[in-house]
Amino acid sequence: MAIKKEHRIFLIQAIIAIVLFLGLSVTVINIFSSSLKAELYLKLDKDVKEMSVSSTRLLDALIAKGDLTFEPTKGTQIHKVLKNLKYAEGNKLLMIGSSQLRVLQGENINIEYQKLVSRKITTYTNYNTYNLSLGGMKTSEKLIIAEKGIQVIQPTRILISATPWDCVKDEVRPTVKSVENEDYEVFNPKIFKKLFPLSLNDKIRTSVDKIVENNIDIYNNRGAIKYWLYNEITGFSALINEEKPTAIPEYWRTLNQKLDNSKGWDKTEAKTGRGSLKIINEETTSARWLGDDIVLEEPTDTFEFSGWSKAKNVSKAKLYCLNFQVFFEDGTSKWHFKGLQFNKGTHDWEKVKTRVRFDKKVTSIKPHILFYNASGTVWFDDIAAKPVYDGKIGENILPNPDFEAALKERLHVSYTYDAAEWKRIQENMFSLIDFLSKQETKAQNVLLFTPFWHNKDKTAYPQKAKYKALQESVKHYCKEKNVAFVDASYLLSKENFGIYTKGSVRDKIDVLHFNADGHEKLATYIIKELKL
Repeated sequence: MAIKKEHRIFLIQAIIAIVLFLGLSVTVINIFSSSLKAELYLKLDKDVKEMSVSSTRLLDALIAKGDLTFEPTKGTQIHKVLKNLKYAEGNKLLMIGSSQLRVLQGENINIEYQKLVSRKITTYTNYNTYNLSLGGMKTSEKLIIAEKGIQVIQPTRILISATPWDCVKDEVRPTVKSVENEDYEVFNPKIFKKLFPLSLNDKIRTSVDKIVENNIDIYNNRGAIKYWLYNEITGFSALINEEKPTAIPEYWRTLNQKLDNSKGWDKTEAKTGRGSLKIINEETTSARWLGDDIVLEEPTDTFEFSGWSKAKNVSKAKLYCLNFQVFFEDGTSKWHFKGLQFNKGTHDWEKVKTRVRFDKKVTSIKPHILFYNASGTVWFDDIAAKPVYDGKIGENILPNPDFEAALKERLHVSYTYDAAEWKRIQENMFSLIDFLSKQETKAQNVLLFTPFWHNKDKTAYPQKAKYKALQESVKHYCKEKNVAFVDASYLLSKENFGIYTKGSVRDKIDVLHFNADGHEKLATYIIKELKL
């Protein structure tokens, strides 16, 4: 039977498309392979794949062993987890929380998961624990996952953890939302197992993917090629850099001047130490150096600001000064540079210093060093911002104030909230308590306050009065609703918390995640408090 004209045209178009695809694939892979940086992109892609696959492999391994009792994939396969949780008889404790219950600070969770607080409780008690905690899990997500976990596990007891950080917002990730309307049945080993756990479509797709992956280089290395192609088109090469990065003054960055962050760190001029910050302004722009917001451990209304500057041929300077953006407890802010302006012209190192008392308490500041609408060259060194408490001057809170290449100390990260946010935090915690109080379990359900980093002078939640008020209100509401309250807020010491190694908070203290020893202490504390 003759092929219809429209069918013939379709087949010709399909063949042309396949030929073009194969031709383009061969061309791209050949150009990519000849690139000097191909190996670097391939290594990066391999690392990303291994990091992604390791969680899936662990999940599959636990399912194969019949030992799946926690969620190792950060929620990406929560549906699969809920379908394959381990069957256990006897006492069962369902644990729902944020990353504090599923992260081991400084260790690979996929290797060291046996050290988690949930696993420790299983080891030390007659409770089988099920840890369905997800990193960054908000209140609404906890309620969804708790409800689904109860369907599958039918726990003897439920423990939900909370901390202000994960109760201040209400967001639901698509992966969590996807299980909200699913029904999950209690697993019974006596029920006849299905012969075909995967659908035929899934098997076909998996087989085709495997064939393509093993035989087409552009597919197998698609991640590396994607990064390479993007960088070649855009000229962006920050992702892959064969050279060591040039030293820059950590914390500080510069804008709108002739020099960049590296060249602006002048190692030939300094009031003290090894270097200073330099600005060359030839276009009379709003040139500046600036840092990030700095949250005070304790609000105050009084500050002492000071700093040094050296100038060469400065003219037409509208603002040649230190300038601090000051944020207040009521949510307002203002700029302060009065008494912090330097002289124009040419001069050696000159100091400015002032003490200011604001009409309301300051919660945070952001430092700026301005050479605005000016021309000439200026240097800055030894900048200070010192809070004053009861007439006593505190320590300089500016990171890297003498502009050395690296920070002298690792500063912690803290979290502060306004009045509306504290109210929302309390409301969300109360909703968790309400949920726990309505569940018909054999033992009293539990709300847990997880530990956070603190010492005598500093803490993850510096608004100590607000946190204490939250503790008292939650404790009272738990009692009213017959829910056990385990408060482990200050359980751990600073040695249990490590340092961030990536991102904008690199080298700062990780104030909410603790190490294996911290998990051990928390497990022991929970067992003691609940008499497990």
